[in-house]
Amino acid sequence: MIKPQQTPKEISMNPFKNKELRGYIGAATVFLLVMGLLLFLAFYEIPETNNDIFKVIVGMLVGSLSVVIYTFIGKNPEEVEALKSKNESLENTVAQVVEEKDKLEKMLRDYQSEVIDKLALSGDNFEFKKNKQ
Repeated sequence: MIKPQQTPKEISMNPFKNKELRGYIGAATVFLLVMGLLLFLAFYEIPETNNDIFKVIVGMLVGSLSVVIYTFIGKNPEEVEALKSKNESLENTVAQVVEEKDKLEKMLRDYQSEVIDKLALSGDNFEFKKNKQ
């Protein structure tokens, strides 16, 4: 099934339907949030009472930067895994097709040998007689 191409106007009208654009928007949002947080920490000190909770939240945000970077460079880990599994499936299918092809070639060789043997047997009884006119 072929999907019709979207025009840039259709994409800009509803960016949430486009999976790639949604990923880029989400990645940019997380990236800007982390950068804003770092700027905030450069100017303000966190009170001792909220320090531990704030460190946990900052650690989680910084930990998600790897996914953000993958999205920016165009590598979605889930998509890569899906493509790997599809590739493995296709390799298995190719192996099965090659095996079936080899079986068919063997059957053809056996059939040709059988036909040649039968023709050779009938050839022993064959006499070529030239009709005289």
